[in-house]
Amino acid sequence: MSLDPVELLDILGNENRRRILQLLSFRPFYFNEMAKRLDVGPKAIIDHLEMLERAGLVECYQEQGRRKYFRIARKTVLEVSLSPHSYGVRAYLSEDAPGREDTNPAHDLNNLREELAGLEGKRLELRRLLEQIESREMEIKRIACQAVQGYAENQLEAEILSALFCGDDDASRLAEKLEMAEAVVADRLKQMKERGAVHIADHKWSIR
Repeated sequence: MSLDPVELLDILGNENRRRILQLLSFRPFYFNEMAKRLDVGPKAIIDHLEMLERAGLVECYQEQGRRKYFRIARKTVLEVSLSPHSYGVRAYLSEDAPGREDTNPAHDLNNLREELAGLEGKRLELRRLLEQIESREMEIKRIACQAVQGYAENQLEAEILSALFCGDDDASRLAEKLEMAEAVVADRLKQMKERGAVHIADHKWSIR
């Protein structure tokens, strides 16, 4: 299933939808029960559930022909990366679907608690590593922005070189990223190519 991270951000921007998902993270609920727990009208709960269901975040099922229950459909990860030099959003699915694990009561609760604590430790370790990576990434981009000034003759060239530093691209996409006319960007790229600052291969420009 393809996930649109921007759509998911819009969906999760609503407080009541976030409260519904938080409630469903504990166990399945039927909509009337959710309405009482959250102090939200049944009609509003149904509307929110329909949107969450269309997005693939929740699913419904019936137990032996009785009332309809809702549960989180699968583990979905939504990541937002934001820094002074970059912005990115991505969403992806995990095969570990909530509510589908072995719930054998013979499991030792103490062992499960220790395993959960171990996972939390790994999560903190990964978070620290991610912070280190992001810090180094920002430092590299800051140094690159300073270095770009030595190759650029003006601000327009500096912006083009900064964009190319993040990845090779064609003139059309560069113009779109920089919100400039394609002809202006293409002309400036040709001038920089003559000076040996950039080169082109397979219709994509890159820093030499």
